Amino acid sequence: MISKQQPKSQDAVLGGQAPTPLGAVVLGGIEGVKRRLSSPAIALRISALREALNYGETGLNLVLQGLQDESLKVQRTALLLLWRSPESHIKQVIENYSQYHLFDIVDTLQGHDDAIATLALSANGKILYSAGVDFSIKVWDLGEAKTQHKQIGIIRGHSNVITSIALSANGRLLVSGSRDKTIKLWDARSGKELLTLTGHIGYVNSVAITPDGKTLVTGSQDTTIKLWDIRTGTEIRTLRGHTSLVDSVALSPDGTAIASCSWDTTIRVWDLISGKQRWEFIGHSARVLSFAISPDGRTLVSGSLDTRIKVWDLQTGKSIRTLEGHWGWVKSLTISRDGKTLISASYKEIRVWNLETGEPIQILNGHINLINAIALSQDGQTLVSGGEDCNIHVWSVP
Repeated sequence: MISKQQPKSQDAVLGGQAPTPLGAVVLGGIEGVKRRLSSPAIALRISALREALNYGETGLNLVLQGLQDESLKVQRTALLLLWRSPESHIKQVIENYSQYHLFDIVDTLQGHDDAIATLALSANGKILYSAGVDFSIKVWDLGEAKTQHKQIGIIRGHSNVITSIALSANGRLLVSGSRDKTIKLWDARSGKELLTLTGHIGYVNSVAITPDGKTLVTGSQDTTIKLWDIRTGTEIRTLRGHTSLVDSVALSPDGTAIASCSWDTTIRVWDLISGKQRWEFIGHSARVLSFAISPDGRTLVSGSLDTRIKVWDLQTGKSIRTLEGHWGWVKSLTISRDGKTLISASYKEIRVWNLETGEPIQILNGHINLINAIALSQDGQTLVSGGEDCNIHVWSVP
């Protein structure tokens, strides 16, 4: 006897014309997968992609089509499913993608009572230091797992906002600069204060340690850059030239050149040994807030209040290109160890760029306010970000 029972409104019927209700079950094997892939519901399309791999070459082709989906979440799911495929033709398709296409928030660290201004990540990517408006430096264990990271320490000593921290190459020394006009040197492992340096008459906005761990460079609201002997804590030299506060300082990988950026809209490059100025870059239309130097020491990248990123040739002193896309201040920049990828942080978003071509790779969203700092592990597998929303996001391939 043929049942006279008819489908109900909440049922999904293979071959019907009505859109698939969210949460409904569609039967029919590969045809059911195809039907869900045409659903307006992102969650259904994602679940269909995951099931598609059960249907051989046909299913694999459906996953490939998912790379063109209008939803970034669906695209990311498709790429993640294909990422480790041994098929040669799949590898050819995804060779134009990078791991940064897959990056997503894998953990969020909370512990600061106010905005986060600065971050420092150990060479192995396992220990993170964060600091900011609450006057404290927090220490986090990022460990082996991608989630369940935890705070393992707190360092206190400054009496005002901590604007910048830097970790020595061997991970033993931590340096912090503050609006209390001091620089403090800490044992990075125990948190013990080793030295306090005074000399700037304005906020200390930025600190950097030479690769050999012997010299400290600081930039200040007083418009100067100072060099210090880390072992003795004595001041070596003061560099003058900027006409407004120095917002950030950075060192070339070989430690022979200092770069400084200022609210006077200029970027200056100095010889660390002689203290003489090598270059002055002028091109931004507003205050320069951040920069990074490529691992080969040939390229400098700067970010500004004008929302633009400029790429400069450190050999010729000329501008290479301008990157546009951010609609807020560019507060932090970092370059991958292979020199191929640039990551920039601004209002609510992080952008990933191909440094060699200037082409955008990915936009990472998760913060709800200005992002003040980012740090990338040396292997490029982990990115951390912190800002005005008091959160630290840990990004990686899920």
